[in-house]
Amino acid sequence: MTRWSLLVAPVVALGATAFTGGTEPAPQAPRTVRVEMLMQGSRYIYRPAGIRIQPGDIVQFVNVSGFPHNVQFYPNRIPTGAREVLNRAMAQRMGDLQSPMFTQPNQTYTINFTGAPQGTYDYFCLPHQALGMKATIIVGQPGGPGSSINDGEPTPAQVPPAIR
Repeated sequence: MTRWSLLVAPVVALGATAFTGGTEPAPQAPRTVRVEMLMQGSRYIYRPAGIRIQPGDIVQFVNVSGFPHNVQFYPNRIPTGAREVLNRAMAQRMGDLQSPMFTQPNQTYTINFTGAPQGTYDYFCLPHQALGMKATIIVGQPGGPGSSINDGEPTPAQVPPAIR
């Protein structure tokens, strides 16, 4: 083997490695999904009642009508490890997994799901829980206790696919 071939072989291998690194898809930017809190006729609802997001996405709740409203996650219907992430992401909490009350029209509240474990997150409006104001967020793939417990919020099968 000549000195020339000993020098060229590592350079060619290094160049090939550099070109194959660019095949990874670029990460998608986080998206914001809007959920309205409203009174529709005599019903209190979240619209949409079920959404699918990815870790890192943001959910923006908008107080439309029929207030006061809030967002409160069932502690036994979120994935393992989600409690700490949600409590950090929920500003001005009234309590564990519980947002403040929204009393003004068009008031917004955001929850950033960065670092949130994948799974099913069931939540409700404390003042209107008995009236059926319940909903579901699926982060990534459904799973956890929220996927198997149901008392009126959408099941994972009823939540439409995420739109990117």
